[in-house]
Amino acid sequence: MRHVAAALVLALLSAPALAHGGQYKGPSDAGGPSGSGGGAAAPPTNPGGAAAPGPGAPSAGAPSTGPGPSGGGRQHAAPSTGPAIDISESYEIWEFWWENNKDQYLDLKSRLVHGAIQSGSSGMLTGRGRKNDARNTSRASQQTIDSVVIPALIELLKKSDNRDILDSAVLALGRTARAEMADQVIETAQPMLAHKELSVQTAATLCLGVLGSPKAIPVLTELMANTSKGQQLAGGGDVQWLVRAFAALSLGLINDRGSVEPLINIIQNTKDSERDLKVCAIVALGLMDNDEVPKAYEFLMQALEDRKLDAVIKSYIPTSIAKMAHGGRIEAKDALLKTFLDKDVDNYVRQSAAIALGLLGSMSDKPIVDGLLQYVAEGKDMQTRHFCFIALAEIGKRDKDNETANAAVHQKVTELFAKEIIKPSIKTNRSWAALAAAIYAKEIVSAQVVLIDQLGRAYDKETDPSYKSAFALSLGLLNARDKAKQIHQDFQESNDEDFRGYAAVALGFMNYTEAADDLRTFCQSKTIAPTFRLQVATGLGLMSDTEAVSVLITTLKDAQTLGVSSAVAKALGIIGDESAIDPLREIAFDPSIQNITRAFACVALGIVCEKTDLPWNSRISQDNNYRARVPAIDEVLDIL
Repeated sequence: MRHVAAALVLALLSAPALAHGGQYKGPSDAGGPSGSGGGAAAPPTNPGGAAAPGPGAPSAGAPSTGPGPSGGGRQHAAPSTGPAIDISESYEIWEFWWENNKDQYLDLKSRLVHGAIQSGSSGMLTGRGRKNDARNTSRASQQTIDSVVIPALIELLKKSDNRDILDSAVLALGRTARAEMADQVIETAQPMLAHKELSVQTAATLCLGVLGSPKAIPVLTELMANTSKGQQLAGGGDVQWLVRAFAALSLGLINDRGSVEPLINIIQNTKDSERDLKVCAIVALGLMDNDEVPKAYEFLMQALEDRKLDAVIKSYIPTSIAKMAHGGRIEAKDALLKTFLDKDVDNYVRQSAAIALGLLGSMSDKPIVDGLLQYVAEGKDMQTRHFCFIALAEIGKRDKDNETANAAVHQKVTELFAKEIIKPSIKTNRSWAALAAAIYAKEIVSAQVVLIDQLGRAYDKETDPSYKSAFALSLGLLNARDKAKQIHQDFQESNDEDFRGYAAVALGFMNYTEAADDLRTFCQSKTIAPTFRLQVATGLGLMSDTEAVSVLITTLKDAQTLGVSSAVAKALGIIGDESAIDPLREIAFDPSIQNITRAFACVALGIVCEKTDLPWNSRISQDNNYRARVPAIDEVLDIL
């Protein structure tokens, strides 16, 4: 099946790619279904931009804007290799859900210590079975960020005229600078809104949102509304559609009460054909938590009833309702359940309703739990069924304080996961049941014994790399260290890089530092796929291992491809150690190094020094229906 995956890579690379590419959102380039059907082939790493729109979500006039690590996409030309491939099934696999939702489980920044815990301390990290020789890592101090990193980024932005460096550095500035530095950041970023390159304009727009200061609201509002002032800020003429969409999203990130009404106005007065703008405004409302949110809530509840609204646009409403501060209201549950059960509703909307019910429901909400269980048993849409597994896990895990009162429901959910892992009613359920079991049992301790046992049995018998990866990762999430030695051995013996990558992450969750030397060896290899390197680095990051930092810095300097550069930049951010700052700054300022490498050094600085515990775009990717694709959201989720 590898030839099918190769053809799929070519098909995807020929699709329009926007700015800010680079995030790994699925299995590796060489991935693909094995003979036993573990999963369909998946889009590759694509550092030049977002992957092809999914079925039913065509590109909305995506421009060709040139390559870039944190900004700047390119339309890749690929030779014709035969008939077009139907890639719709590729998005069904569990790997896409994991890559969109993993940040909350990795939570790597919280694992970094500030020197208070020394190597060998029994208090290192959390969880059972931690080794005494765990490495000590240090999160970048605020003093270093304020006095070293931010001035360096501002200086670079003033000196450079290369678009890759500019769009990478300006977004790094937004994600590292605190709101208290708003005047300085806005003064630096605002002139870049009129840059000739769209990638720089969009990066500057996102910088103002990620900054998080209300001082940026007037500029963003003008850009979003395409006013004469906004057009002037953007260099004349209509504000580009992607800039407008990102301006809307940025207003949501800032979370100011005064932005609720303008966002509602945009949704009401924008044609469905301008899908990206409307979707980003809906997502922005879902990010908010202020005293105007009830108005946004009522508006979205009414929009949910609009049967004429474009299905892809409408699919973003359930998750936004569920995410916003007032989404837990009884009427929201009722409306979302009604939408979920509606036989005539579009599958994109039903998928999103399933996700939303998982965020809002409780184990005592019998109609919700029964509706999700029934769809798992009888539902026709594969992706909705898969999302129902996750929704049940999310509902169940929040009930740990009421487990006794809802014992019968917990038993039913536990039995469902256990059965579908070993003897699924539909084969593809297995990996989703495994992930759901891990999410659920992390909180519901009483279910751990039976579910870990089932996962272990399934792992032992499995030969398909995709399923085996799901079982390994689930065992890792549950810190089932009894399986660590075997997973490590399989990591060493397997020839499948997708499996080995997820095995490395599983070993990281288990803090199985006996595998650190092997992971480090692969981290410094010049021949492995970028996605495999990133997974290995994730494992090392979970172990708080810093010995890979110098290796990765050297690899970045020598990188010859965008894929390697992007993977290394992300890997350095994953490990997150302060020791990476000085060498990254040196690379960023070294004119003898190629510009694209210098740009990725800026990307890595932004990730290492990010002011929030989770990546800024994790709030958008988490619990997002990635099947209902629009280019603007794809682009945001694709940012390193």
